[in-house]
Amino acid sequence: MPKQSYFLTEIRLDDFPDTKGAPLAEGRFRPVSFCSDGERRESAVIFEALQALKANDQKAAFKGLRHFVKLAQLGKPFDQLVDKKTVHEAFAPFFCDVTQKEETVWRYRHGDIRILFYYASGKVVLLADALAKRKDALSDKEKNRAKQAVVDFLKASQSGDGIQWI
Repeated sequence: MPKQSYFLTEIRLDDFPDTKGAPLAEGRFRPVSFCSDGERRESAVIFEALQALKANDQKAAFKGLRHFVKLAQLGKPFDQLVDKKTVHEAFAPFFCDVTQKEETVWRYRHGDIRILFYYASGKVVLLADALAKRKDALSDKEKNRAKQAVVDFLKASQSGDGIQWI
């Protein structure tokens, strides 16, 4: 079986035009995204998810992601920084075959934009998906996509090949 590479990149304030040159805070949470191309940070699936949104939602989504990254700089769990309507569990915890325990996907709300994320070890926050939602309920497809992102990340972090950072 060929090696499956898993590429991750940290989403930083530098990724947003109005925060170029912003320093990275010590003790911060590190929002990360899987990249489909190991040579290009722009292939981060979170950026691809935002680009797939309609034009009016894209602007709000990039603004929401930038705000999420700014909150990550504070180094505290997101639910300690904002109210429960803004950050809470996206859906019921699910049993993960990789870790043999219940795992939780969280939801960050910024207007009509929902960013689904997972707290990993070492202050890493996996950005699983970004959606434009007019209602709170997630479809089964959206839940399954977020769960699969978590499972893929956990498999990669436990494999001998591990994760490659770009």
